[in-house]
Parts: sequence; structure tokens; C-alpha cells
Amino acid sequence: MEYTQIGFTRKTHGIAGEIKIVIEEPYEDIFLEADRIFLEIKGAKQPFFIESIRGAGDLIVKFEDIKVREEALPLQSKPVFLPAAEIPEDLDTSMPEPEHAGLTGYLVVDRTAGEIGLIAEVLDMPRQEMAVIPYNGREVLIPLNEQFIQKIDHAARRVLMDLPEGLLGL
Repeated sequence: MEYTQIGFTRKTHGIAGEIKIVIEEPYEDIFLEADRIFLEIKGAKQPFFIESIRGAGDLIVKFEDIKVREEALPLQSKPVFLPAAEIPEDLDTSMPEPEHAGLTGYLVVDRTAGEIGLIAEVLDMPRQEMAVIPYNGREVLIPLNEQFIQKIDHAARRVLMDLPEGLLGL
């Protein structure tokens, strides 16, 4: 049987055996209608029947036969699958490119700290896009949002930002 990865599990939630699950956007509706999913355990896809789903963003899922946190612990950080036959062929699974993906290679300049560095990569995180910038021998993540971006100068390939104090020290 062919399978399609639709997301991944995160950490357990609470003491009743619930687990947080992230589902990729194109598959959310299919997941919410599913009665079971498959997790890869020791190299084999094993079915887990869904008892309940709640929450938004990270969904909190309760599986049948998982009653306590200790039973859910081995299910953390696992890819989530559905049989490929259950995914509609006309489903648009293309993910939109991050809004600021074109800023890779731009120089970030903070109003207070001055030149920070070149954006090595733009990550599309669940709540916002983040610029990955090498800074003082390590990588820092800087949120790319309208609160911090003052101006984008495409001709000079520079992003002027007003970063909160202490952000570069995190």
C-alpha cells in the first residue's frame, strides 16, 4: 500500500494520552474527516484510530487505546501518513512560497545595532516567516513581520529593521 505523509506528531499534551499533531495545510480537511491515521513505528506503518481532535494550529489528538501520557510518549516526533488512495487526485498540494523568500541574500540593518548580516534563508514557520542570519558565530532567527521591517530596499538589497532590544542575544 502506498502512503502520503500529511504531517507529523509533536509532544504529548496533558496526562490523558493526547498528542499534538501538525498537519500540512492542503491535507487538513482530509485529516479532520479521517477515522484513523498511520504512524511509522520501527519502520512499519501502524494504524491509530482517532477518538477526538481539538485545538487550532497544533491539533490535540486523542487516539483510541492510548489512555495515559506514558503510552503516547513513543508516538512523539513521528511522520503522519494516510493511504495515498484516500487523497483526492485533484488536491492541490503545492505549498505557497513564503512571502519574503526573495529576501535571501539581503543585508539586514537594525536601526540601533547597525548591520546584522546577510539573510541565509527564509523559513516559513507556523505563525510567521523567520530570517536565518549568521551573527557573531551563530545563527539567529529574526521575525519578518511588519512590526520590525521598516523598509525593504530591493535596489540596494537591504532590509532596514527596528528590532526589539535583546532579540539578537537570544
